[in-house]
Amino acid sequence: MALNRDEVNELIKKIRDRYKEYSEKHSPKWFDINAFDERLTAAIKGSMNMEGFILAEISNFEKLKDRYEKKKKAKENSFSKEVDKILEENTARIKKYPQIFFHPKCGLEISYLYGALSFFSLEIFPIMRIIISDSRLKNSINSLEDRLLFLAEPRGNIHPKRIADHIQVINRTGVRDIEIEKDSNDYLKESAFLLHDIIDFCDGIIDSGRDEWNYPVTFEKLFIEEERKKRVVDYFRDLTGYGAVFKVKEFASDIIADFRMGAFKKIV
Repeated sequence: MALNRDEVNELIKKIRDRYKEYSEKHSPKWFDINAFDERLTAAIKGSMNMEGFILAEISNFEKLKDRYEKKKKAKENSFSKEVDKILEENTARIKKYPQIFFHPKCGLEISYLYGALSFFSLEIFPIMRIIISDSRLKNSINSLEDRLLFLAEPRGNIHPKRIADHIQVINRTGVRDIEIEKDSNDYLKESAFLLHDIIDFCDGIIDSGRDEWNYPVTFEKLFIEEERKKRVVDYFRDLTGYGAVFKVKEFASDIIADFRMGAFKKIV
């Protein structure tokens, strides 16, 4: 049974409304309502069978919608794969450092950053104390060491104060995941501020041009336990004072880069 004019107009309105809906919600380029209006005008002017026009437009719209959904899904999958790749690369970069797993609910990033800073504090930064003889610079070293101790240097089985504070946050009754994440991010920022300050301190030494740091490092005044001393000596063997400072700066810079903390620097 043929459609009457009101039924034809109602179906055309429904098709047009679908184009308008999908154009606004998804893509005006894909669901071009103006192109539909042009086809409708041409059909009316050409005295086309409107039932045939409506059936063709319904079929065209469904095919168009199907193609759009497939393309959108493919794009989303591609983006998801790219995100996964970036996350895997970032995880690989931090996993080259030792991990200190300090709580069942601790985040992956903070556990590796704690390990990286702890290693830096115990195995790398001690060289600065035997290179520097100037009392003013030694005061700066003392201050930097105190901050490292607070953030990342354990004493036996006792975690440093800042990690102990984070454990308290995790163990707090009713604590939300977002609160744990915020405190973890604060730890990252505090670590970044310290590492940037260490880099600036190293740059100051390098720029000073003092002759005393042109000579090979000696380790007689490195008073730490024997096994750790051997590792420090192996790491800095045959370097001048400037060469050792460069290595300290390089290690600190690598931590900042690997944990993507470059933007966390205090504005002076």
